[in-house]
Amino acid sequence: MLQVGKVIASKKGILEVCFERPEACKHCGACQGSGHHATVKIPGEAKVGSMITVDMPEGNVLRASVLAYVIPLAMLIAGLFLGMILFEKEAFGALLGLGMMAASYLVLKAIDKKVKGRPGWQPEIIAVYEEGDKNHGNEAE
Repeated sequence: MLQVGKVIASKKGILEVCFERPEACKHCGACQGSGHHATVKIPGEAKVGSMITVDMPEGNVLRASVLAYVIPLAMLIAGLFLGMILFEKEAFGALLGLGMMAASYLVLKAIDKKVKGRPGWQPEIIAVYEEGDKNHGNEAE
């Protein structure tokens, strides 16, 4: 998946890049009106104000999205059921469910550490366009 974004900060080889959210994201409403931009930190070199084209394999974007949503949801549901069985009270079931969902973020953090440096899981900068360039990444669209 190719995306074109603008470098808004650069520090020690890490670029902070602002991307226009894809067309499909604009209409879902999950961001609750927080804007149609996403900011991501990517390893690389470019000047602030430059436009860059970034590639992320679509399969891994989908896998990461599934992990980010499914693991916490599964832990919440498992905690609710387990809490209801063990404590026979809804309040304890809800607390255990919320606790397990919070713990799922530790699982996600461990998964993130494991795949962080692997090729295919890191966004790759394909091209850098300085402010004066005519294309600004339009060929990626």
